[in-house]
Amino acid sequence: MTKLRSLRVFVSMIAALTTMLALGSSVQPAASVSASYQVVFKANGGYGTMAPQLVPSTGKAIAANKFKKTGYSFAGWAITSAGAVKYKDRAVLKPRAKTVLYAKWAIAVTLPTLAGHTVGALLWSDEFTGANGGLINDTNWTSRYCGHSAANGGGTCHNAEPQWYTPDAIRLDGSAQGNAVITTTRVSTPPTNAGQCMVGQCFYTSGRFDTQGKVSFQYGYIEARMKMPVGGNNWPAFWALGDNITNVGWPRSGEIDIAETGGNTPLRASSAIHFLNGGGGADYVYRELVNGTNYQNDFHTYGLAWTPNSMQLYVDRQLFWTVLPNNLNGVWSFNDPFFLILNNATGGFGGNYDGWAKSYTTIDYVRAWVLDGNGSVVKQ
Repeated sequence: MTKLRSLRVFVSMIAALTTMLALGSSVQPAASVSASYQVVFKANGGYGTMAPQLVPSTGKAIAANKFKKTGYSFAGWAITSAGAVKYKDRAVLKPRAKTVLYAKWAIAVTLPTLAGHTVGALLWSDEFTGANGGLINDTNWTSRYCGHSAANGGGTCHNAEPQWYTPDAIRLDGSAQGNAVITTTRVSTPPTNAGQCMVGQCFYTSGRFDTQGKVSFQYGYIEARMKMPVGGNNWPAFWALGDNITNVGWPRSGEIDIAETGGNTPLRASSAIHFLNGGGGADYVYRELVNGTNYQNDFHTYGLAWTPNSMQLYVDRQLFWTVLPNNLNGVWSFNDPFFLILNNATGGFGGNYDGWAKSYTTIDYVRAWVLDGNGSVVKQ
């Protein structure tokens, strides 16, 4: 009887299961539920208005950007104010919750106009954007201490310069246009994090940074926009040394001083070319521009139009000097790759110290374009 009862229970269970499966096969799954979520748009440093948009979770193209920012072009949308672009304009979004999108901006770089030349694509730039007090981009630049090794940015603190170089003197200013600022400070005691003084006594902390071993340039139009420091003894420069300096040394490597000014001569801009002369020693040629412009009062551009066997130097995109191989009584070392340098040294080139406590060398950008079909930038 027990076995028979167990068999009947088992048969009943099988029958019930069969019925359930039969009924289930005729039941259709419920349609998926579509929800909609609000998408909010933030100008993130730009201006204008955009109404929030209701976007279904199944997906819909977001509204076209209506924000603007002077001197910038719209690059896309990020999901945080400092984040990278995640969505392009009018991208299809499938939100799962209320979403806030932040406009991202890129510098709208216009092509320079140089008489007699064709300026092409932008090859490379550093716009020095970032938070106030932030560091410069270390994928492009190395901030230096004093030291004469060629591997140390070509060698720093030559020429009896009475400063300590320290990375602490170089910071971003967080401005809308973006600037790197070298703060040069008069000091009476040796500072911390400043390395060594290369002369008997140093009186300043200052900054120098370069692209050696990170970014190399060969030909093209290379330009920096800078505001020069105020005060005697300041010696700011935007310049370049040959990549091969660690192998052949200076001056065989060549040196191109694109911009070099003295703090005691605010109305003077100058450039210089250093080279190995025919007797095997160091030599240079230079040209100065004195045209009534005060280069310490505001920003100015300093450029090098560089093609095979030719270098042309510009201030505010006006040509003031051309250098060709036959202008040098020596070795032409200027058809090879170079690295870029920005610094504010101190010393005799800048005249006598005249009582200032701090000076500021401000760099808005450094950019390189193709010029007359020539130009290459190598990131190492």
